[in-house]
Amino acid sequence: MRDTVYLDYEADTLYAEYNNRGKVHDYEDFAADWTTRSDAVRAKYSEASIDLRYGDGPRETFDLFLPENENSPLFAFIHGGYWQWNEKKDYAFLADSFVEAGIGFANIEYALCPSVTLEQLVDQIRRAFAHLWRNGEELGFNRDHIMVCGHSAGGHLTGVVLTTDWASFGDDLPSNLVHRGMPISGVFDLEPIRHTPIGDPLGLDAATAAMLSPMFNQPWAKADTVISLGAHEGREFHRQAEEFAAHCRRQGTNVRINSVFGTNHFSVLETLADPDGALFKTAKELITS
Repeated sequence: MRDTVYLDYEADTLYAEYNNRGKVHDYEDFAADWTTRSDAVRAKYSEASIDLRYGDGPRETFDLFLPENENSPLFAFIHGGYWQWNEKKDYAFLADSFVEAGIGFANIEYALCPSVTLEQLVDQIRRAFAHLWRNGEELGFNRDHIMVCGHSAGGHLTGVVLTTDWASFGDDLPSNLVHRGMPISGVFDLEPIRHTPIGDPLGLDAATAAMLSPMFNQPWAKADTVISLGAHEGREFHRQAEEFAAHCRRQGTNVRINSVFGTNHFSVLETLADPDGALFKTAKELITS
């Protein structure tokens, strides 16, 4: 008889639940296509501001794509890669539909584990959003209409932004620093990650995992939130979405779940890039309301 490591999972079955690349055989095709399309979007918006700084670290940067209309709302995106892979430049393809709709798009970068701990990475993301709010007028968007969104590990970091006590993070910061939220395919409780190879580079123990898990922190922003994921994602991603939604509702946040029909962990992001896609329509409705 084999030992369980988390809930009713043995080590190999738990890893299989979170090993998204193992579940989707053509994930490399998505990555290659996103890179090509992102190159085209950066060429199209040659006036965009690339590698603006929010801190001193080499990856403490963001790209800003703004529409022609002034004082636009801002959709701030955090890429995924299990906190240890990927770069913002390969997600610029998402900006096009937002800019065409009159919505600014910020593409946020951060250092990767194990060059930093996950706690340090989380601090970077918090500083990035504090920077966006503090400098919104100078940068050319409406700082009172910032929507946070991220995919996969970025979904976890979106949850972090929504559950940060901003007034404690900076005396000048409002509790509702972000206006709306849409984590996509996020991990909101890090404890199971500790029991898989994915967790090895993150520098987590049980206490740190709990501290950095949105599931165990108050949603201070009270931002209207749509927790999104692919309908074909595994049991654990659906469980995490349901439990985080219930947690936020208990704290008085208006939140719903959007399980996008026919999509997996990677193809769900295509519905954010497509102006007729389910997640883009949801995001546009949220950010303009």
